[in-house]
Amino acid sequence: MLIARSPFVLAALLAAATLVLAACGKGDAPKATQVAAKVNGDEITVHQVNQAMQRVGNVPEAQAKQAQKQVLDRLVDQQLLVQQAIEKKLDRDPRTVQAIEAARRQILAQAYVEQIASSASKATGDAVKAFYAAHPGLFQERRVYRFAQMAVSAPTDKQAALRARLEELDKQADKAKLLPQLAEWLKVQNLQFRVTQATQSAEQLPLEALPKYQQMKVGDVMFAPSTQGVVISQLTALQNQPLTEQQAVPYIEQYLRNRERLKLSEDEMKRLRAAAKIDYLGDFAALQNQQPAGAQAPADQSAEPPAATSAPSGTAEQAAGQGKSGNQEAIEKGLKGLK
Repeated sequence: MLIARSPFVLAALLAAATLVLAACGKGDAPKATQVAAKVNGDEITVHQVNQAMQRVGNVPEAQAKQAQKQVLDRLVDQQLLVQQAIEKKLDRDPRTVQAIEAARRQILAQAYVEQIASSASKATGDAVKAFYAAHPGLFQERRVYRFAQMAVSAPTDKQAALRARLEELDKQADKAKLLPQLAEWLKVQNLQFRVTQATQSAEQLPLEALPKYQQMKVGDVMFAPSTQGVVISQLTALQNQPLTEQQAVPYIEQYLRNRERLKLSEDEMKRLRAAAKIDYLGDFAALQNQQPAGAQAPADQSAEPPAATSAPSGTAEQAAGQGKSGNQEAIEKGLKGLK
C-alpha cells in the first residue's frame, strides 16, 4: 500500500488529553451508569475505557471483553499512581506543571491542525488515474527488492577510501564476492560493520528515487554516506509484482488525501506566520540571522539506501525465495559468513 506521512491523529490527541486532565484531578462526576470503576472514590468512566480501547486497535470480538478488562486494569493502575503523585504534591512541582502545560499546548495546536486538515476532499477519479499513470514504478512496473546491507562505522575522512575500494571491487565479474571481499578490507582497516538483509516493495522506497532503483540489476550496489558512517546496499533479488489500477485506487485515494491534508496544514502555518508579529529577543534574535555552521543544500535523496525493514506482506517474502538465479544464490551464500 502507499505510505504517506500524516501528523493528524485526533483520536490519539483526545486520548492524551484525557491523561493530562486525569493528572490534574477529578472533573465533574459522570452519571453512575457511565462509571466503570472507582479507585479510592475516584471514578474511571466507560468513556475513558472506550478511548483507551481505540488505541489498542481492532480486537477480535471473542477477545473484546478480555481486552476491556486489561485496559481497565491499566487505567486503575494509572489512577493509583495519579493519586500518589497528588498526595506527594507532585502536581505542584514546577517540572510537572511545565510538562502539563506543554502537553496542553501540543493538544490544542494539533486539534486546530486537525480541524484545518479535515476539509481535505476525496481525490477525484481523474486525479487517481493521473497518479497511477505518472508512477509506473509503484503500480504497472511495481517490484519487490531484496537487499544485502552493510552498515559501516566509517568517519568522514575514511569514506573516500571506502568508496574507492567498493568501486574497485564492483568492476569484477563475480558480484557474489563483492561484500565478502569488502568485509575483509574493512577488518584490515579496523572499521566496524554490520550486515543485514532487507526486503522492500516499491512503495517502501523514496518516491523520487524509484527510477534509480528500477535501473538496478541483481548484484548492483548503492553507496550512501552520512555523518555516522556509510550504508552499502547490494541488490540480491527482485520480483515483479504489479498492481492494477483497480487494486491501487484505495491506496492512491488515501495518499492524495493525506498529501492534501499536509498541504492545508502547511499553508495555514504560513498564513499564520505572515499575519503575526513575531519578535525574537536576546540571543535568539541573533540566531535568526545566522547561517548554520556547515550548512549546505539538502542531500540528493535519490542516493538514499533502503532501510532495513521487514517485508510488509507474504508476497514480499516470497520474492526473496522465488525465481533466484545462480548469481542471486551465490551472493546470498557469500553473505552468510559476514554476520
